[in-house]
Amino acid sequence: MTVAVQSSSVASLDSLDADDRKLMRALQHAEKSRAELSRTTGWSRNTVATKLDKLLSTGWVLENADTPVGRGRPFSSYKINPLASLNFVARFNAEQVGAAICSLDGTLLAWQARDLPPEPGPDGAIRTLDEMLTSMTEQHDIERSSIRAMVVGVPGPVSDMRRTVPWSKVGVLPSDFSSHFGMKVAVDNDANIMAMGVQVENPDADSVLFLLVETGIGAGLVFSGKLHRGLGGWAGEVGHIPVAAAGDAPCVCGNRGCLAKVASNPALMRSISTDARPVDSVEALRDLVLSGDTDAIVALRQAGRHIGEAITGLVVGLAPSLISVGGNVAQIGDHVIAGVRESLAQRTPPAISAQLRISATRDHNLTGVRGASALAFELLFAE
Repeated sequence: MTVAVQSSSVASLDSLDADDRKLMRALQHAEKSRAELSRTTGWSRNTVATKLDKLLSTGWVLENADTPVGRGRPFSSYKINPLASLNFVARFNAEQVGAAICSLDGTLLAWQARDLPPEPGPDGAIRTLDEMLTSMTEQHDIERSSIRAMVVGVPGPVSDMRRTVPWSKVGVLPSDFSSHFGMKVAVDNDANIMAMGVQVENPDADSVLFLLVETGIGAGLVFSGKLHRGLGGWAGEVGHIPVAAAGDAPCVCGNRGCLAKVASNPALMRSISTDARPVDSVEALRDLVLSGDTDAIVALRQAGRHIGEAITGLVVGLAPSLISVGGNVAQIGDHVIAGVRESLAQRTPPAISAQLRISATRDHNLTGVRGASALAFELLFAE
């Protein structure tokens, strides 16, 4: 079964002018009536009607003519056609690349994961994405031309949504490979993308600090719905903040005593491994925690305390309304969260710590898909 609208039935992106994109942005989060769109855009109802007619005829917008209002007569409301354009989103981590095809509203249509070779490099990363895109569209009978945006998440800083750091497994990706795939492409830090997803899932949170604890430790910062990427994309690289417990240990970033040396997944596993009982995977760590192993539980709690120490300045300086922690270790009970909460309670003013919302992200991969969909929407309908 074909899940996508045939591309021939939807007008091209090039046919949309600035007003069309403004109307699409006005409909991004919820369907609206003409009166609501008039208030949102500042246009007259006649102007809204004319511009809606264009988007209806070109397949970008759908009309719902049976929306009830109390006891009155039904009225028409309008929403984005979620299948008018699809997104391909992918995320590289230390061992795998996971990819999804989703609709404009973030609905998941297809998913695939592959193990990475030891050193894929930029050419291998692009080849893997191309193979996965072809495989997924053929397997799910999706017309490839209906996919108009790609968002790729990678570990480490990303400058200008293009340039990646050389120490990641994918190396330095080309500054622009959209021409290869025939669609708009953005590359961003994976924690940034997940932070956008957390904001989508928590629309009441005006500011979000998302922490991703994996091979490294990254953070995404969202304020008033906008990502803060910082100088050279380095905002949120909390894994490279020095903490006392890391001492003088050298780090790949060029600094010493970085948080990742004592609180990342590899550091956690090293801290509780013995010759008699090696711990070489997150699954093994989870099994120990679930069995009640005291050393494993204490290690997770202590990692949370180190993370809390590292982000104290961020929390006091920015006062986010929500702190969300993702990564597989954050889902092994609430031990990491408890450590973060304990450390921040000791180090931040009571006026902040008493109001802080700190929680684990249930499924950081799905959260990443939602965040990537929001970023893709920005690509497609930029002001």
